[in-house]
Amino acid sequence: MSVESVLINLNLMSQPYSRMEKKVVNIGGKQYILKVGEFDEELEIEDLLKIDYSNLVGELVTFPIIENRIGLMLADAESKVAEVKLNRDILEAKLKEKYSLLLSEGGKRPTIDAINAAVLQDKGYQAILRSKIAAEKARDYANSLLWSCKSKSSKLEKLSLTIQNQDVPPEVLEGRVNGIVIKRAKRVID
Repeated sequence: MSVESVLINLNLMSQPYSRMEKKVVNIGGKQYILKVGEFDEELEIEDLLKIDYSNLVGELVTFPIIENRIGLMLADAESKVAEVKLNRDILEAKLKEKYSLLLSEGGKRPTIDAINAAVLQDKGYQAILRSKIAAEKARDYANSLLWSCKSKSSKLEKLSLTIQNQDVPPEVLEGRVNGIVIKRAKRVID
């Protein structure tokens, strides 16, 4: 898996994102509905993590949104890993029971090592172990990407202290930055 395809693969780990996906979160007995937008286009990770000094304000405005989306992808990846582990544990318990019965047909009680070896040789069990490895790899990519985003965010925070209002021309405040469209609100009353 190439680094460039990580965003795509992380996006596919949960249900496909609609234009605006709703996530329900229960915290302290209260239910919150979060609306999460999708990336409008494929983004190169290297481009995403570089600071565009020619549009520092655009970076400052859009990057928290990107960081949040990456954090949500990491949460989805963590959930997928937990789901695969649960499926593995369930299958392992069923296979141990199955092979314990099969190996004891001769009247002799099988050893734990013999049962474990039979389970490990089962093709279905091997497939679920491979899917666990793939899910962990995707999670680790998302985690690495989130830490890189946090590093960029920290640098942007320090750079933001150097910006003055008169340093920002109006045309800089519009356009596409980090895959997010920025539009200036038009004043109704001057």
